[in-house]
Amino acid sequence: MNSRTLLTLAVVALLLLVPGIAAGAVVGSPDITATLTDSTVVPGEETRFDVVLTNTGSLDTASARNPNYNSQVTTARGLQVDVLDGGGPFTITTEQQVYGSLPETTTQPISFNVVVHDDAEPGTYRVPVDLKYKYTEYISETTGDRDERTATTREYVTVKVSDRAKFDVTDVDSNARVASTGTVAVTVENTGSEAASDASVAFEASSSDLSVGGQQASSRYVSQWEPGEVRTFRYRVGSTANAEADSYEFDLSVNFEDEDGADRSSARQSVGVDLEREQTFSVTDLESDVSIGDTGTYNVTFRNDGPVAVNDATVQITSQSSDISFSGSESSTQYVGAWQPGETRTVRVEATTSEDAQVRPYALVATVGYTDPEGDAGADENIQLGLQPEPEQTFSLTDVESNLRAGDDGRLNATLTNTGRNTVRNVVLVWRSDNTNISPQKTEYAVGDLEPGASAEVSFGVDISDGAEGGPRQFDFATRYRNREGDRRESDTIEIQQSVADGTDEFRLDTTDVNVSVGQSKTIELTITNVDTERLTNIEAKLFTDSPISATDDEAFIASLEPGESETLTFGISASGTAMQKTYPISMDFQYEEPDGDTPVSDTYRVPISVTERSGGGGLPLGLIGAVVLLSVLAVAGYIRYR
Repeated sequence: MNSRTLLTLAVVALLLLVPGIAAGAVVGSPDITATLTDSTVVPGEETRFDVVLTNTGSLDTASARNPNYNSQVTTARGLQVDVLDGGGPFTITTEQQVYGSLPETTTQPISFNVVVHDDAEPGTYRVPVDLKYKYTEYISETTGDRDERTATTREYVTVKVSDRAKFDVTDVDSNARVASTGTVAVTVENTGSEAASDASVAFEASSSDLSVGGQQASSRYVSQWEPGEVRTFRYRVGSTANAEADSYEFDLSVNFEDEDGADRSSARQSVGVDLEREQTFSVTDLESDVSIGDTGTYNVTFRNDGPVAVNDATVQITSQSSDISFSGSESSTQYVGAWQPGETRTVRVEATTSEDAQVRPYALVATVGYTDPEGDAGADENIQLGLQPEPEQTFSLTDVESNLRAGDDGRLNATLTNTGRNTVRNVVLVWRSDNTNISPQKTEYAVGDLEPGASAEVSFGVDISDGAEGGPRQFDFATRYRNREGDRRESDTIEIQQSVADGTDEFRLDTTDVNVSVGQSKTIELTITNVDTERLTNIEAKLFTDSPISATDDEAFIASLEPGESETLTFGISASGTAMQKTYPISMDFQYEEPDGDTPVSDTYRVPISVTERSGGGGLPLGLIGAVVLLSVLAVAGYIRYR
């Protein structure tokens, strides 16, 4: 046997080994590229990128017996697409999108909304497109085993910023008024570098209370619009009586042909149009010395907010409550006369409150009647006013102290003082706060009788839930009492502030060298310490694991722990044979009993578990050993023959 024969036998042996493996496996991957359907944009434009994804696939080893395996290894699954601005003059307003599966030879567009910056410089920009997907890299034809992979790739698409015809609103002038029709003049400039032809300039109202030319929208036509040319368009804008004197949004857009004859549409621009009031009045000042159960002076200052002067003006003030009256009537009217825009008038009326009135704002309504410059009668109705009687009795809370902490019961202590002029009886301090995660153990504290200047200590037990956050809190109280006539009354809200301390963990968990070998089980030890200030009993520990870590013994019990006392717990865990050599988390919590009988559940504690290499085992694959032996025999035989 000569050297050529030996070499041939060696190659044949390798081919018998390697192709045998290759013929039994399908190997490949997706190959995805990204392009844009329309890559030209204009500064200031709100448009979209239609990203076209094409999967050409990459098949390293194909299967003739199972052709469907070929498509499986080239299909991208769970495809996630994210377009970034790449530092260019763009803002991508669409978040990452999930497409699903993209088989080989498939093309699919995905749309992303984009805003082109107004100051974008013309030119070409590369925009990154990030792709993330899963695929099957390897399929065994004999066993069906698969090797799954996750790929993250970045493609780039090219975007051209073109400074063609572009339109910007430079000025808006309006004399439109509520419940009337006026003219709105909109000045627009072609700020682009190209001319536009057959341009249609549409002006559209965004509110149903407004109209343009009697309809929702109206347009003007321009046959040729050169770069830098300024045009002013006038639209008749009407408003209903339901409209308000405010700034309303209109949309202006331009449809045109560019220099290449292509139809284009500009980005919609928001145009603000101010509607003047037809005629309004406002309240600039309120003064009152009216006390509960008494009569006083109520002064209201009005201003003519225009836009026109009025004559023969009258002001009528009407009460909305039987507790407020004007000389025995529900309303009072005064004559004002001529009234210029911006001028103020003060109306003085005598108001009376009943004995049943409370210390709170009462609603009143004013109506200003007038004659406008054209001689027509008009009125500004439903001008809202308020009258709050002076309180008959006041209280204060001082010397406030508390020991409030999240997850614990505490107390809120204070001193209640009668700061009024009269002796009050059967005083009760009422809890009025509605704080999330904070609950009083009782909502009322009975004080008894209080003379003027007298004080009494009050105290509320407070439950703070575990979910409460530490920080300052406002607590509201009201004082209920009986006055000199024995009638029941209630004070204004008394507000105080106290801090809630952050909650603390009940336990400290200590671990040392917590590990387990691949495919093995073992017992781990965890030391728990009571860091609370109270004795805790009936402590039940529960261990939680996720694959590839499992628990063979996941519960433990401690009868009691004094503050600062520790005890070591043991648990059984195991790692599956497929576990990787790395650190995995396990978690645990504790249910326990507090001295007051409550049985809360602690926060979850996380413990790292190190999975280490299995001791012993290993070796070369049998196929590789056989190939080496065969080659060695052939080589020795050839050497002997050659000698």
